[in-house]
Amino acid sequence: MFIKRNHARLGGTTYQSVLLVQGKRVPAKRPPGRPPADAPPPKTVVVHETLANLSRLPADLVALIEAYCQGSPTPDSGARTAATATAGTPAVQIGPCYGLLAGLHALARELGIVRAVGEATRTQRLALYLIYARLAFQGSRLSAARASEDHAVREVLQVGAFDEDDLYAALEYLAAHQREIEAALAPKATKGAVFLYDVTSVYFEGEHNELAAFGYNRDGKRGKQQMVAGLLTDGAGEPLAIQLYAGNTSDPPTFLDAVEQLKVRFGTAQIAVVGDRGMIKALGQAALGEANFRYVTALTDPQVRALLQAGVLQLGLFEDQPAEVTVGSKRYVLRCNPQTQARERARRADQWARVQAWIVARNAAVAQSARCEPESSLRGAQARVAKYRLGGWVSVRLAGRQVVWSEDAAARDKEAQLDGCYVVESDLPAVAADTQAVHDRYLDLTRVERDFRTLKTGLLEIRPVFLRKAERTRGHALVSLLALKLARELERRVAPLGLTVDDAVARLQGVRLVCLGEAALGLWRLADGYPAAQTEVLGVLPKLGAPVLSLGKANRRRLNNPRLVRASQ
Repeated sequence: MFIKRNHARLGGTTYQSVLLVQGKRVPAKRPPGRPPADAPPPKTVVVHETLANLSRLPADLVALIEAYCQGSPTPDSGARTAATATAGTPAVQIGPCYGLLAGLHALARELGIVRAVGEATRTQRLALYLIYARLAFQGSRLSAARASEDHAVREVLQVGAFDEDDLYAALEYLAAHQREIEAALAPKATKGAVFLYDVTSVYFEGEHNELAAFGYNRDGKRGKQQMVAGLLTDGAGEPLAIQLYAGNTSDPPTFLDAVEQLKVRFGTAQIAVVGDRGMIKALGQAALGEANFRYVTALTDPQVRALLQAGVLQLGLFEDQPAEVTVGSKRYVLRCNPQTQARERARRADQWARVQAWIVARNAAVAQSARCEPESSLRGAQARVAKYRLGGWVSVRLAGRQVVWSEDAAARDKEAQLDGCYVVESDLPAVAADTQAVHDRYLDLTRVERDFRTLKTGLLEIRPVFLRKAERTRGHALVSLLALKLARELERRVAPLGLTVDDAVARLQGVRLVCLGEAALGLWRLADGYPAAQTEVLGVLPKLGAPVLSLGKANRRRLNNPRLVRASQ
């Protein structure tokens, strides 16, 4: 690299520009036609690429950059040397963390996320920062603003000072452009492609979100309002789209929206959609048929028992290897998992043993104390029987002051008939997928469940949600979806090293900038080398770009609590 100074005179005024230029050798333009076999190697020429316009920088700063490009020692400050270095040894000023944001930004550019979100405006670049912050720090928008104090947001994304209100505006931008962003990242339509769809619930802290409602809570958070999230992925579990619904929305209506999205994106391409049991019902199957799509799902326990009673299925077909029964255009794939069967039966026996032990202990306490109420014992026993869903073959009653129970062996055996058994339903033609392939497509839903774990309780922590407006909540979900794509790609790259995503994030935080000249100038560069732990991770990521010159003040955002201020007065 070198400094190039241009002079021009126009209208009696002299203009000067100072450019940072890099020379590189490229192949020379060759004449048309195929070169002969004995032709010499193609010629190369040196071209100059302008990296930055330094015309507005102070002269001493330009001189510092020029000295660095020429390999000359940079001028050393006496005050700095006296304070932080030994005699004759220049001090090294450590700058902000660069590797984490720069590495994620380079990876996002390679995945197409930067192109889909955009980087032309400040809001778009803040939206990109939210995606990286979700993977790196989790937390709220305010915590993301505070985390920027120690990270090179200016040098990577060219974003000046910002606060949480700017990040809320970025969420609104993402929500307004969600369909365009998801469409830009979606794969091309191919015949026979498989897509996976599942739903989950995400609970809220607070009571004022526009999507918050009480419903079937999969998080086990009693008394918390929630929203329903539907996640659409490809056959490998790569996330494609996420949609939010009110917390009291059932599963089938969300599936209809997923079918509509696929219809708009892929037209009438023959694809298959895989959904969990009870999700693809009559309306969903009709919508898939209109779009010329196929489906793979599983039957609920009542549906399986109804088919057994009608004679369509037989218990003898439930074995370790999948078996198939065809009724018209529907295909039923039956299987019994021996490990699941043994686990469910052991669980049922253990739960019943717990209830029996509680009844025995309670009867002993009632016998020893006249103040113990036997009716309370009966209520406790009934509650435990209902909790463990044993009421189909266990009944409890009072006999004097003691609780006694009775078991219906026939009902217990009937309930245990389908332990570990499941039925997969599909309308895929036999020429498109055999029995084993249909069965395996349904098991692919475990990949969506893994994505949900990463989104909710694992790396990204989408829950609980601390937002009120529906659009910002949808933007938050899209941020988590794009961060999930980044996390999956980062995991694929560092897994051969024996590292996790958390390990890679921790190591990238050790890649910091060093100061070129005085720290007050805010001119940073990458260090000449990093320890082996950081170099190992950097080796599997795209090459980090040079930090963008930043002369402004670092972002600073602190949490101000007026109650603490008043208390101290």
